[in-house]
Amino acid sequence: MKTFKLVALSIVHGEKVEKLELHDGLIINREYGKENWLIEALLPKSNSEKFEGIYKNQEVVHVQATISKPTNDPASFQAIIKNVSIMEEHMSILFEGELFRRNSNYPEKLLESLVQSGYDGEELVQAFKEKINEKPVLQSK
Repeated sequence: MKTFKLVALSIVHGEKVEKLELHDGLIINREYGKENWLIEALLPKSNSEKFEGIYKNQEVVHVQATISKPTNDPASFQAIIKNVSIMEEHMSILFEGELFRRNSNYPEKLLESLVQSGYDGEELVQAFKEKINEKPVLQSK
């Protein structure tokens, strides 16, 4: 097993990326099977109902985890919540998931999507620059 410092965590909802307020965290590559990872995130307990609902319903969520340093690109995972622990000021969320590989033709798909949404000219350039860094499109290996 390999353990890394988790420096940022987001949940992907379609084309939108929700950055979570991470206080601390770690990510473990369990090094067996299909790139199975554990992600533990210490978050404010203000959203505990949301995460407890996801846990109870065993919903699959797409998460993006930035490992080791903030300048690294985030890795994308398809995960389920294995545990929610509520503490005095925070909550600990334990995710278990599989690593996703980003689609190699992501820039083309993003550009097509923006043009179809009515962007053009300088507005298209700005929207593309903003969205290309979010990297929300996920695709299995």
